[in-house]
Amino acid sequence: MIATQSPSAKSFTPACVINDAHDVPDQRLHDASRFPLVRLRRRAVQPGYAFVWGAEMQRLLSLKTPFVIVSEHNADETADDTRLRNAWLRTQRATLALFCRGLIVIEPRIEARATTREAARAVTQGSGVRTVVVSSMRVAGDLAPVLLKHSASDLAKPQSTGMPRLQMP
Repeated sequence: MIATQSPSAKSFTPACVINDAHDVPDQRLHDASRFPLVRLRRRAVQPGYAFVWGAEMQRLLSLKTPFVIVSEHNADETADDTRLRNAWLRTQRATLALFCRGLIVIEPRIEARATTREAARAVTQGSGVRTVVVSSMRVAGDLAPVLLKHSASDLAKPQSTGMPRLQMP
């Protein structure tokens, strides 16, 4: 189904509407079978992967539909891949902020989560993408719908109800 923007409309209407996960092409690095939850296939990430990663991310963004990426932490990424991926993230910052509602990184070791969180935030810094580190795929699956429900700018704003905050004695 193709949606178009009427001349009088002032809000964004996607040019592509995803009705089913089968509408999303499967990719070598990204498993989109549960779209809008997209999982980075850890075993497919090998040195030199950054060009393929960028092309696949571009295809995901071209769907013009919000999605969340889930990835296991990879501390072994080569410097070249890191540099290329970071350059892609900088150039695609605006589009990424529109459609990628979050990056969920799985780090099962509790003692490594703080370090992983800082590394993930450094990668996505300034991109408008919410980064969260969790313990398992189950937790990531529970969190993804929450991230999808909100835009990146909504998640960055503090929630104010207009009521005074209650404090514990």
